[in-house]
Amino acid sequence: MKLYIDDMFRGLKPKNLTISLFFLVLVLFFTASPVLKAQTAQAAQAAQAGQSQAGQTQTGQAALPALSGAEILKKIDANASFGTLSYRGIMEIQQQKKTMVKEFTALAEGDTKAFVEFINPEDRGTRYLKIDKDLWMYFPEEQETIKISGHLLKEGMMGSDVSYEDALESGNLLSKYSVAVSGTEYLNDRPCYVLELSATAKNAPYDKQKLWVDGERFIVLKSQMLSKSGKLIKESQTLKVAQYGKRWFATELRMEDKLKNGGGTTFKMMDLQFDIVLPQDQFSLRRLSR
Repeated sequence: MKLYIDDMFRGLKPKNLTISLFFLVLVLFFTASPVLKAQTAQAAQAAQAGQSQAGQTQTGQAALPALSGAEILKKIDANASFGTLSYRGIMEIQQQKKTMVKEFTALAEGDTKAFVEFINPEDRGTRYLKIDKDLWMYFPEEQETIKISGHLLKEGMMGSDVSYEDALESGNLLSKYSVAVSGTEYLNDRPCYVLELSATAKNAPYDKQKLWVDGERFIVLKSQMLSKSGKLIKESQTLKVAQYGKRWFATELRMEDKLKNGGGTTFKMMDLQFDIVLPQDQFSLRRLSR
């Protein structure tokens, strides 16, 4: 069984079963609170907002109010908080010679619980369940549920640019990093605070991180994950945002592993519904395997 599980997480197809998990990635990058545990917020119908294409920062400082790094992170948290959420998603994994497309439905409750089911033909019926820091997956052909842990957390998700460890890393950044505001810049014509994070805890996933935060909408438009020496390991960029009531939400994001030769993974969210009523057993192993 150990070999079988390892092979699946390296993106192989044992028994013709194609497994993918964008799952926690979307929970993390689109729905999870980046600094404090999310609190329920009111949401309204979506209104399409502007689109921001990945690009270079512009020269010159942006005129923004003086805020500390902790204050900025808390504003990001307040903007992204929600009670429950449902949406339909697409994950496009671009490799050197091919692109894989995965489609799924997702349910989430704050930043602690999520349930994802793939609906594309190759992966139909494959499900994932996250409860706090625990992650399980269900294989429909084998009718088997396993828990993902240990070295498997470092594997890329079905050849994507995000590891399971990345996806599970939600919660309070301030408990693992010191944060400083290094300045302000324009990114794709948006005024941004630039934050530099340095690891203070041994279990921090990266030694350093750098964030470009929209100074008006308080969305992370770009983030870089770096080694202790400053080498760029991974980079993510927000490609689209939309306004829901009084808050802004990222609806499309691209992640690139800079240690790989080309490629990247794009995540898209559609048909978002906030504060919906979910069954009491929605986030349970019984529902995962039924």
